[in-house]
Amino acid sequence: MSGPRIGLVCGQFDPAYDGVADYTCQLARHLRSTPFEPLICTAHAYAQSADDAVIGVTDRWSVGGVVRAAQAMAKLRLDLVHVQFAPSAFGFRRAVGLLPRFAPTGTPVLATLHEYGVWAANGVAGRLRSTAWSAVEHRGFAERETLLLSLWAARLMVTAPEHKRVLNTRLPGHALAAVHVPIGANIAVARLDREHARAAVGRRLALAADDLLAVFFGFLHPEKGLERLIEAVAQVRRVHPRLRLVLAGGIESHSVRGGTAVALRRELEDVARRHGVEEDVIFTGYLPEQEISHLLLAADTAVYPFNAGVTAKSGSLLAALAHGVPTVATSPPGVVTRPTEIEGVLRVPPRDTIALTQAMRLVLSDGALADRLARNGRACAEGRTWPDIAATHARIYAEVLEGDNRRVR
Repeated sequence: MSGPRIGLVCGQFDPAYDGVADYTCQLARHLRSTPFEPLICTAHAYAQSADDAVIGVTDRWSVGGVVRAAQAMAKLRLDLVHVQFAPSAFGFRRAVGLLPRFAPTGTPVLATLHEYGVWAANGVAGRLRSTAWSAVEHRGFAERETLLLSLWAARLMVTAPEHKRVLNTRLPGHALAAVHVPIGANIAVARLDREHARAAVGRRLALAADDLLAVFFGFLHPEKGLERLIEAVAQVRRVHPRLRLVLAGGIESHSVRGGTAVALRRELEDVARRHGVEEDVIFTGYLPEQEISHLLLAADTAVYPFNAGVTAKSGSLLAALAHGVPTVATSPPGVVTRPTEIEGVLRVPPRDTIALTQAMRLVLSDGALADRLARNGRACAEGRTWPDIAATHARIYAEVLEGDNRRVR
């Protein structure tokens, strides 16, 4: 390639264990069809692959490590640096927010906020820190989660509209006009019809021909409400006794590691045992992309019961919609009080096992509802394709490189 070089900065580039890394991988793949040349800049430990477009630039993401990363990226002669910001992607360190200060002179730094607005102040000391940060933010000196990144970025992108609201509250009069760039599904739809997908999944998981299949796909995590999902499945089985639940995804991620991951798996198995469905809850662990696609094509419903609600920045949710699976998902708190159709998803209030059970019963019993959710969900996902996302990035990169990196107050 001979086009402008874009350094996509992802601290821990490990797509099998981290959603932001997977996003970065997808973005880089599709940017190669544009005039730009993407290089993934990560920690040395994650650059031990045959892909010469994945380059280690530092050993760690401390302040010193960020300085070393900036020096390494200067040698790559990048035309633009684009930070994929999420605490988990940088080992829960904020120092990457200082990168605009140390980046080579004349090299614009952009940022996408994947996880934002999660900083919590607990106790008296926490409230005092929050008050101090508010004073710093209102003066436009720095920001509590991203330090200089949100203030100094040539362009700022967000994966969820609520991030823009937090930015405007914290940085009144100082924040860039952030651009909402929706994410895409993280699993491509396999070229296989439902009948053949069902047969393939049935053989792999030893399912009976008349089993109903509920699927959760994604990293397992304590905040994803999976214990409520297992309890809801036990309740739904009173009406649909052939219902099986598949929890498809890795138990270990950058957020849940080692002994914590083992303990979570045991806890979920104990929940299934207590509710008498231990034989009907299947843990698959990490699966290749094609097997996940087959599973979604075979599913009767997909369910995402996150404690804080599921937003449109969930690649797993979008994958289910793209596959035409009738999908149940929690809304952010306070949005709905009962099962409600919203943009192709049957939304339920979070932390509400009764509503979750009701929604699953509705989807499995009402064919018209299931068909409508599948049709509307697929239409929603079709507007968020990776080629379109890459094209949006290419347009923004071109504008910045042409000098249109003005702050919009």
